[in-house]
Amino acid sequence: MPAQLLVGVDVGTTGTKAVVCDPAGTVLAQAGVEYPTSFPQPGWAEQDPELWWRATCQVLQRVLAAPGVTPQAVAAIGVSSQAPSLVAVDAQGSPVYPALIWMDRRAEPQCARLRATVDEERIAHLNGGRIDPYFLGPKILWLREMVPDAYAACHQLLQANGYIVHKLAQVFCMDSSHGPLSLCFDSARRSWSAELVAELGIDPAKLPAVEPCERVVGAVTPQAAAATGLAAGTPVIAGMVDGTAASIEVGLVRPGEAAEMTGQSTVLLICSRTPYQGRVLFPLGHPIAGLHLVVGAMVATGGALRWFRDQLGESEIAEASQLGVDPFDLLSQKAAQSVPGAHRLIFLPYLYGERSPIWDSAARGVFFGLSLATTKGDLVRAILEGGAYGLRHNVEAAAEAGFVLETMACVGGGARSALWNQIKADVLARPVTLPAAAYGAPMGDAIVAAAGVGLYPSIEAAVAAMVKPGQSYQPQAENLACYEACYRVYRSLYPALREAFVELAEVQA
Repeated sequence: MPAQLLVGVDVGTTGTKAVVCDPAGTVLAQAGVEYPTSFPQPGWAEQDPELWWRATCQVLQRVLAAPGVTPQAVAAIGVSSQAPSLVAVDAQGSPVYPALIWMDRRAEPQCARLRATVDEERIAHLNGGRIDPYFLGPKILWLREMVPDAYAACHQLLQANGYIVHKLAQVFCMDSSHGPLSLCFDSARRSWSAELVAELGIDPAKLPAVEPCERVVGAVTPQAAAATGLAAGTPVIAGMVDGTAASIEVGLVRPGEAAEMTGQSTVLLICSRTPYQGRVLFPLGHPIAGLHLVVGAMVATGGALRWFRDQLGESEIAEASQLGVDPFDLLSQKAAQSVPGAHRLIFLPYLYGERSPIWDSAARGVFFGLSLATTKGDLVRAILEGGAYGLRHNVEAAAEAGFVLETMACVGGGARSALWNQIKADVLARPVTLPAAAYGAPMGDAIVAAAGVGLYPSIEAAVAAMVKPGQSYQPQAENLACYEACYRVYRSLYPALREAFVELAEVQA
């Protein structure tokens, strides 16, 4: 019997997940392993790529050991990841410096210099996006200037999934979906922009070859097979950004379709026929030629909830351990005991600066409206609502740029919360839907891998066969006026506090 199972792996911010499914999209097994992020200085965020690989090996071993799954039955594997990450490796593929993940903001000085010397409008026109530490280009300049020995030893500048692809198949490459996150990409042509690479002063020899997301770029080596449990020779596709993979999981293959993916962060993805050429949002590559993704991305929506759990949820953690449930479920139950608007409590979810649409490294989280009557449930609900307000802010920014969404789907870990899904529907005043089975980015990897090895003639055909619609959340009319008023307050808070954020950052510098 020919190999027909598909494996998807996503190297996320807080952990790595894997699924194995059949060609109909039925998931046979899934697994996840968490790992830490290091914050050695304010604004810095690093991870050890070796921990990604260990986690990948562990999740693959687990899913491949599931009933009905054999390594020989796997037709292909696809890997996605958090993005962008600066993973500088030597000629053997070994990291020469810790990975600077997307949250890292240390390249502010490099960005300030670029804004004074580089035509930012030209970057917006060719690549899309703005000069900001989030993007790969400024991170590369920081490494070149601040750790010149590591930069000199660097053979290739990979992304997180590219690092895992190299560990699996011993090939250096970058999938095309990651390109626009570099600031030196030609998003329309899906290739490096020689003009922007030169403008930013990056050594082009260190930039990996760009491959279409679905292309088979190599095969699992005997060494990787021994470490992961995969069969040697298993095809490996180039892979994609986690947001791109999530867009495929919910079937975003027509312009106007949109999805939001909430994990550590919230990412809005809108399918379009044209790449984004502005500075408020940014573009992302779509795996289907002729399509693009317009992206609005926050930093710490799910991260804010995780912070609350870790710092203020000790009793829920202990109770969850006794009951054998997730602490987030208990926190969600408390939030459900509050009311829409969280008793006039508004939360700004800027716990580690913010990306779109405000792009401010100095921004910080705020609870506004605290009183002696505020409960833990109010605090948790305000966090959920703050994430929804930030999502609406990005939706409105996209509409102002001419990218109006027609449908909205929810994916990622946040989509497991029925309460959060309903809050998003109410705040957006539009229905939100879930896929029938939400497994996150790994499922998108598996779908694209199915097309990459010819189990389906195209990605569109794979989506049609493997993606099934699920539950829909309708906006509740009785909540719309409350959320409209709360949203107006939310939007007024950041402009009122912006100068204070900057002053506080200068005091603590």
